[in-house]
Amino acid sequence: MMLSKRLKLTATLCTLLTFIVGLSLIQIHNYQQQIYRQLNYSMKLQINIDSLRSQLWLYQEYTDGQGLSELNKRQTELAQNLAEDINWAIQQKLIIANLNQLNSNIRKLINTQNSYHSKQVDVSSTLIAEQLFKAKYSMTIEEMTEEMFRLHQLSIKQASQTQQKLLYLVGAVLLLLAILVTAWSFITLIRFKKGLASLKQGMNALAAGDLTSQINFTDTDELSALADNFNKMKQSLAQITIKKEELKQEVDSQTHKLIEQQDRLIFLAEHDELTGIYNRRAFIKKIDTAIARDLRGEDQAALLFLDLNKFKDINDSLGHSIGDDVIMIIASRLVNNLRATDMVGRFGGDEFIVWLDMITGPIDIYSSEFKLQFLISESYH
Repeated sequence: MMLSKRLKLTATLCTLLTFIVGLSLIQIHNYQQQIYRQLNYSMKLQINIDSLRSQLWLYQEYTDGQGLSELNKRQTELAQNLAEDINWAIQQKLIIANLNQLNSNIRKLINTQNSYHSKQVDVSSTLIAEQLFKAKYSMTIEEMTEEMFRLHQLSIKQASQTQQKLLYLVGAVLLLLAILVTAWSFITLIRFKKGLASLKQGMNALAAGDLTSQINFTDTDELSALADNFNKMKQSLAQITIKKEELKQEVDSQTHKLIEQQDRLIFLAEHDELTGIYNRRAFIKKIDTAIARDLRGEDQAALLFLDLNKFKDINDSLGHSIGDDVIMIIASRLVNNLRATDMVGRFGGDEFIVWLDMITGPIDIYSSEFKLQFLISESYH
């Protein structure tokens, strides 16, 4: 099986496990909320019954209109609470029905007692009736208390049983899925580590210079495809590999050529290609530097422009190759007969420019100009 499918299946199992855990937590939470509602409801009923018991005692003691009104209010409140539906079980509903019946009996007793008081009877009969009513009230309240105790016990028992069943079910499902996910992940991990170990062994062999060994895989997955590509790469390397010394010589040769070309480009960037002296752009840059230097030292300098007369006639009559030879001879003579501090450059075509540095006066300019004119005229002969 492909590793991608293995990982997808593992992710699916983990998602299912997470979903079941979340669903179980939600179910447990909902059930706990239901238990809390039932217990709170039971406590509220118990409080209503105790309040009704207290009010009955007060009514039996004083038998006044205000006590009767408060008693009716407590009895009505208990009836309303008993009418609420909070998803009781069948047995719990029976207990609630009994409590409703007992509450109705109390109502009937209250009505009967009120009717009896409205009649004119002797004192002895009244005392006997009051004792009888009090006994019936007490018996009814005791029955209600017993029913509430049964309701509490039944609610706690059902909550315990249901919660235990839910925990067992959720625990069994989670344990089964956890074992399944762990086993599947462990198998995938073993397969992955085995494949990586084979690839690492093949790479170490390649690093050692072995181009003949192959990586063998029995399964068909991404690692086997990677191993096939690796084997093809080794075959290609074995076919195109050249000797290390030959490769080094080729690299050295190409590097030497590149250095020569770089030096040539740097030279051509500042020198005239035909004569080898400074070109116009480089000469102007050199003059700027020389002027700044002479200004600081208060030295004198001169700039001479030289133009070849009738040079066009030489190109037209003898050819451009002869004209190039004349330009090169003149440039050579200018360079050889100037001082080390002077500079000469080709301004363009048959024009030259000369910089005379550190001169003492005009006499140096005239002598240098005469000398250069003589050299140029000699080049024509």
